[in-house]
Amino acid sequence: MGELGRRTLRVDVRAVVRELLRAYADEWFAHYNFRFVAVALRGHRAPSVVRWLTHRSDAALARADRLARRIAEIGDAPPEKLGALETVASDKPFKLPASLGDVHGVLRAVLDAERTSVRTYDGLERITAPGDPVTHALVVDLLAAAVRAEDAIERLIDDPAPSMDGGR
Repeated sequence: MGELGRRTLRVDVRAVVRELLRAYADEWFAHYNFRFVAVALRGHRAPSVVRWLTHRSDAALARADRLARRIAEIGDAPPEKLGALETVASDKPFKLPASLGDVHGVLRAVLDAERTSVRTYDGLERITAPGDPVTHALVVDLLAAAVRAEDAIERLIDDPAPSMDGGR
């Protein structure tokens, strides 16, 4: 971001970068977790769910890329080492069922992960709205995508999913 662009920011840039880094790390973990499950999933509904999870994995990586570009524009950078992502990610493990043949249980874990994204992007929307319109526009787009994904997963599960409050 250029000098004038940086001067237009009327937010706590460190707080915005910290939350962007968290969202970036979460998207990387989503990419890995969704891809892992797509490869390891078993069961009669697995082929269609595998295709859907592969698509979600690709989408998570694309979101991570968008976040990384914005972090760089603001003047920071994502962690250089993949292992460092764990220190900035949400403190929330991906909770898979005991059996990867439990498609319903896997989808509930994916739903919980997607709800973490909704919470993360909602928080980012709140801190960027007053003074960072460029990041805000990105975050609103990502929040809308996370809300749509949560709805899609709930439809796949096809029964009322329990509230998953996920810790931060």
